[in-house]
Amino acid sequence: MNLISLYYFVELAKELHFTNTAQKLYISQQNLSQHIQRLEQYYGVTLFHRKPKLALTYAGEQLYAAAIKILAEEHELESRLSSISENRAGNLKVGIPAYRAQACLPDILPPFYEKWPNITIDLVSESSSQMEEMLFSGELDLFIGIMYQNRPKLHITPILNDQIYLVCSDELLETHFPSSWQNIKQKFRQNVDLKKLADVPFLLPSPLMKIRKTIDQCFQDAGVVPKIFLESQSTELFISLYPYDYGIFFCTQMRLPMLLSRYPDANVFPLAMGKSLIQHRLVLAYHEDRFLPEYAHDFMHYTEEAFAQIAKLRPRR
Repeated sequence: MNLISLYYFVELAKELHFTNTAQKLYISQQNLSQHIQRLEQYYGVTLFHRKPKLALTYAGEQLYAAAIKILAEEHELESRLSSISENRAGNLKVGIPAYRAQACLPDILPPFYEKWPNITIDLVSESSSQMEEMLFSGELDLFIGIMYQNRPKLHITPILNDQIYLVCSDELLETHFPSSWQNIKQKFRQNVDLKKLADVPFLLPSPLMKIRKTIDQCFQDAGVVPKIFLESQSTELFISLYPYDYGIFFCTQMRLPMLLSRYPDANVFPLAMGKSLIQHRLVLAYHEDRFLPEYAHDFMHYTEEAFAQIAKLRPRR
């Protein structure tokens, strides 16, 4: 048994697809199969059911749980040794959604790589709940995402109250409120009344997303069942559809620069429940029991600086 085979096994256990996993690992499907066969021969068990579709056996599930811990310990040892290595090389595994990385990494990476040119960064983009668990298991060094409550064993630094805004055009408001749209627009600048929008179509995040759960709570509080035109995990899709007036959508503060750079005249109204603005608590977190080298602490410092600048962004009134 070697760590490469164990790593390949873990990636296949996540994907449950030989072709996709081989492509992701930049190896041939035959090479991947050989590594799995070696592990099965070494332990004397079958790790995957091959039919009707690829799935872990009970033995595979046990090895997967152990392999995650083994690889995490190896990564931590590598981090400890890299901190005393002369060439100051190492690897940092950061969990962050792609759109947040797009917003902050251009400000983080230049100063980071000026000091740490030999560090490689692996970015992981999964749901916030998945990345929290990956932080606990040691698959991630750092997590940048939504976390509403502190959790034991995690060191958590809030970096942004990511406010939620309702987005629509003048044309859409005028279509649905031909005689009163300007008055509604002025009122919405202070507080959005979802009851007035009961008959207006919405583009909503997918039901399993955290932001969707928050938005659904706002609708319930207002006693409104939204008229849903489209659901998607991609706010970027909603932004691209803005000129077509298919419906109202929601946008977090982190996405405002992208939205307003494309459509500077977009109406952006703060969403509130009662008198409280709706915000996601965006945090920077790491596991307290795991060693973090100096370069990881520097990355966190530059991250906090980048989000301090994002926090200053507000839509024009």
